[in-house]
Amino acid sequence: MVIKPYDFSGAVNYHTGAFPPATLDYGALLGPLEEAAASLARYDTRMSAMPNGDLLLAPLRRQDAVSSSRMEGTISTIEELYRLEAEEDSGHADPYREARNDAVETYLYARALSIAQQSLADGMPLGEHLIRMAHQRLLSFGRGAGRSPGSYKVEQNYVGDDRRGEIYYVPIAPDRLPPAMAELFRFINESPMPSLIRTAIAHVEFEALHPFEDGNGRIGRMLITLMLWKLNILCQPNFFVSGYFETHKDEYIERMRAVSATSDWTGWIVFFLRALHEQAAANMRTADAILALYTSMRERFRAVLNSQFHDQALDFVFASPIFRNDRFVKKSGIPATSARALSRRLADAGILRTMVPASGRRAALYAFDPLLDLLKV
Repeated sequence: MVIKPYDFSGAVNYHTGAFPPATLDYGALLGPLEEAAASLARYDTRMSAMPNGDLLLAPLRRQDAVSSSRMEGTISTIEELYRLEAEEDSGHADPYREARNDAVETYLYARALSIAQQSLADGMPLGEHLIRMAHQRLLSFGRGAGRSPGSYKVEQNYVGDDRRGEIYYVPIAPDRLPPAMAELFRFINESPMPSLIRTAIAHVEFEALHPFEDGNGRIGRMLITLMLWKLNILCQPNFFVSGYFETHKDEYIERMRAVSATSDWTGWIVFFLRALHEQAAANMRTADAILALYTSMRERFRAVLNSQFHDQALDFVFASPIFRNDRFVKKSGIPATSARALSRRLADAGILRTMVPASGRRAALYAFDPLLDLLKV
């Protein structure tokens, strides 16, 4: 078999010696910077004041996992993600065997981000060790397990269209990667540049370095969330921007390529700041919709259940909109006999959908469609 050589005629090479940028057009950046900063401040204030904030904002992390993974060609749904979590939570011996590979990869992204956030909260520095740990979790099993989880690349990688045999971008060579990664994290933690501009530059530099054999896009977008929190732009790591990047994927890619092709750092930063501004508004709309649903369902649960445990049941299904009934019994804090009766009432009232009926020793699998439908992307 003759292997067709790749076409490098349109490829852009890594911008050796140009990071960090020596100059930026701050006149062009001032307006977008102020707009993005104001939007993120409004978002942070709104989210911090939201009752049951952790419970109601957790779905945004799942949404981001679906969007970020989809940008890499990994197509899954929010329902698949929550179902995988439910099967793992219920003690399924091998919850991944029956799931599609795409769903497993999306689940791993959500888990890797959660672990990285917890590690930062526990005092781990935002540095190479944290990123490599997140990458190890991201590719811990499934299709990515054979692509050196947690280790930097040792062979030259490329960005392009494999089916067409076209290479669009040539990242830094493996032998020059270690000092470049050290310089990137010095910049992240020590640069005097405004924090939002620093975040924009760090993201595009990470993607340009492409330090891993696989998973670079997902880790790079994860870095944005972690930086916004650690640089004190946000009080909590609850802002996710993959949805905007997915919607504007072509411009996202071309703006990043232009950094290496024409040193257009300013154009990339303007795009990035616009993404933060618009995604903040979109995330607030989603969070408001989740809160409105929670408020309306609280009355519905009270009426249908007629129980002192209606709030506990409500919080459980919002935290786990797909669940096995045995986990509801064990984790809701409701006495077992009452919990079983309440889940039956919710199913009989049409609030819960029975995805898989109980069979033998296997508990029924339920879905809370009102929340799942709201989160579909």
